Amino acid sequence: MRHSLRTTSISILAAAALAACGGGGKDETSDYALTGTYAAEPAKPAAESKPVPVEGCTVEMYGDSIMAGNGSAETPAMTLQRLRPGLQIVADHSAAGTTLSMLYASFPASPRTARYVVIENGVIDAWQGVAPQPFLNTYSVMVERLRSEGRVPVLTGFARQTGPIKGGDASRRDPYDAVVKSFANESGVAFADWGDVPFNGAADLLDFVHPNKGYSDRLIEKLAETLDRIAPECVQ
Repeated sequence: MRHSLRTTSISILAAAALAACGGGGKDETSDYALTGTYAAEPAKPAAESKPVPVEGCTVEMYGDSIMAGNGSAETPAMTLQRLRPGLQIVADHSAAGTTLSMLYASFPASPRTARYVVIENGVIDAWQGVAPQPFLNTYSVMVERLRSEGRVPVLTGFARQTGPIKGGDASRRDPYDAVVKSFANESGVAFADWGDVPFNGAADLLDFVHPNKGYSDRLIEKLAETLDRIAPECVQ
């Protein structure tokens, strides 16, 4: 079943990668050039070892500009802290323009202390129609890295856009998001499913891409609900 699901996912992404590029119009995403190296096929562990679980209600967040801000003084990380005071947001590593590939390159050296680690990155790579297998492998390698550290990975899925995306195609968001959701399900990774959050089109965006405060808050509420399910002891 796992092999069949992954094969189907690759087929969907391959079709998306071959779709006609979007672009034109206003240059809202000129800083989203795709650079970096994706993961090769994940290596099999040489020996079975059980990591020591990290305890507590601590959270760290990785993401691009969608996770980093919302046009207000209260960042998404700050919103999560306000909504769930039982959690402790110990670090927000989000930075504008950070692709999944860029995160992968820096991930091993990134200092982490939290039990729950949230990853939002990937939508920029989806717009660019990156190669399917390395795209999925990158998530897999980072998830296994976190688990080997005794941490609990959480994927958000992707926020929605209306486009246009310079050098990319906003319509690729949906098939790539569906594949990340399938990967999370088959890998037993908590998935916040941001695609399921109500979206009112351009009225919910600061431009063609970035959520305004209202939409961003709804996305973070979905993330909070996901953390509630996997960390009920942290709910206040």
